[in-house]
Amino acid sequence: MCRSRGADKKDFTEVSLRRPSTLNNNSPVPGDSNILLNLPATPPLNLQENVEELYSRHREFFGEESQDDTPHSEADLKQIEPRKITLEDAEDLLRTFMKRASFFPFVQIPEGATVRALSKTSPFLLLAMLTSASINNPQLCHQMDCEFRRVLSMKIIVEGKKSLDFLQGLLVYIAWYPIQANPKNNQSFVYMNLAISLITDLGLDQETPNFNSFNDISTERLFEGGSFSKAAKRAYLGCYYLSSSISMGFQKPNAMQYRNLMDLHGQSLLEDEGPTEIQSLLKLQRLAERIVELHQSKQTTSDSYMDTFNSEVNVQIFINELQEWRDSTPQEIKNLPFVALAERAMGISIYSHELGFTRRPYREYLRSEESARAGLVSHLPNCLDASKKFFEYLLSMPQSSYLSFTTIQWGQIVRAVLVLSRLTFLMAATLGWDPEMTRTTVPLVMYLDCLCFRFQQISTSTPIGSEMPKNPDVLYVFKMVLGSVKKSYEKRVSLIQPGSFAVSYGNAVGAARGHCPIHDPNLSVYFPSPEDSIYSSSLGLSSGPSEISPGPTPPVYVASLFLISLLSTPLFYAVERTTIYGLP
Repeated sequence: MCRSRGADKKDFTEVSLRRPSTLNNNSPVPGDSNILLNLPATPPLNLQENVEELYSRHREFFGEESQDDTPHSEADLKQIEPRKITLEDAEDLLRTFMKRASFFPFVQIPEGATVRALSKTSPFLLLAMLTSASINNPQLCHQMDCEFRRVLSMKIIVEGKKSLDFLQGLLVYIAWYPIQANPKNNQSFVYMNLAISLITDLGLDQETPNFNSFNDISTERLFEGGSFSKAAKRAYLGCYYLSSSISMGFQKPNAMQYRNLMDLHGQSLLEDEGPTEIQSLLKLQRLAERIVELHQSKQTTSDSYMDTFNSEVNVQIFINELQEWRDSTPQEIKNLPFVALAERAMGISIYSHELGFTRRPYREYLRSEESARAGLVSHLPNCLDASKKFFEYLLSMPQSSYLSFTTIQWGQIVRAVLVLSRLTFLMAATLGWDPEMTRTTVPLVMYLDCLCFRFQQISTSTPIGSEMPKNPDVLYVFKMVLGSVKKSYEKRVSLIQPGSFAVSYGNAVGAARGHCPIHDPNLSVYFPSPEDSIYSSSLGLSSGPSEISPGPTPPVYVASLFLISLLSTPLFYAVERTTIYGLP
């Protein structure tokens, strides 16, 4: 028997498990004390750990002298003291989140929503929103993140609660996943799989609800009449969008495959609400999936002319589909920042996949395609043009917009930097450029300079003299890494020599070898030890030096690895499960 819609209505007190140290238990939003949430003391947020191990890696692989490195004293680390979140604090965080909410339209918050109202109707979603809104305050975010995960594990995993509220909260949390709270413990796939299981438990993977299957499930806001509510349909589509994006970014199987039901739900929303950004994003995401699927199954033949012909056909098919999307999408939707970025990122994707920039392993792929390289030369300027359009739009946005970026947009930025870096040296080698011609034609340095300046401007972390902040926010670290990437890139470009430039399949080698940000002493305080990273086994970092093949390390590639661990950016498309020091 289906439970009544109001039977499972919970206030913010119940969601936080009625723990006296966490919430005032007298009312959902206490009136006397004005304390909404009591965050307990948490272990220190330490982004400087394992510095000694990192320097050891420097010496092991590069034979560098340590630069007066002093082991970080654990005694200097203090636990984060308990914090009281007042109703006013929560309202401020809610207002911050509402400014960003449009970048993930799959969970819509009513205009004028208040903490008091949401604590009664969507308490878990509210907790996720407050956690996501605190992301630029590392210590507060760390405490909020601990509280979110505690409630999540107790309510969903231990007690087995299931509701649309929990699903929406998970989607918001994943979209703005606060990896900087614990950069070595990226659990985005765990949360994504949990959200997908909720989709099944709530019956959202079916066209119509089966009212006999909801005995132990809260149906609050799940239905409208005899069908699923618009909020439920949006959550279903949002789960697919995130799962597809994250899976492609980490090059893992997608646990939530595309189905015709997604088109049906999208069409239903179209009939009820008119053209929406949700439909536009889903069409682009489906196109991105088809591009990846084609190149994953692509097999070369012994006929280079046929391979070149097939390449041209594939590019033209996808370009035509992208143009059809542009023609059918209303201008007001195309003008939305996150839609405009996705459109321009798709242009990069079409050409970069055909050029093999996102293949793994990249070097071996280029070797196998050497006979067909001549046929792909025509794609180089097109890829460059697509990259320029992406960066020009990105830099035309108000810098305050960057504060709204989800992991989707961060990944698009990193992928664009990676593609443009690889494109630079392939074009230089193919077209015989000198350093000046390279700088003039590929303005990556200018793009990186502008981004670094903007991230510094909106970061809440301020260095004290020459010292870097102990626990910097995401924007500050992003700025530091891109600065290191720029420095290495400039060095490599300066060593280009037409006709004698040392290039192995489009990549600088020898004296032109790139510099790896993860081994930049100036950034050491922000990096966990490579062998301690959750990616170490897949990257071959557990191997000894003798097992690591020599070769240049692309700066943008390793920056991508770092930003995966620090920003949880799911779309670091070029993550290749090969030895980090052997990558081109």
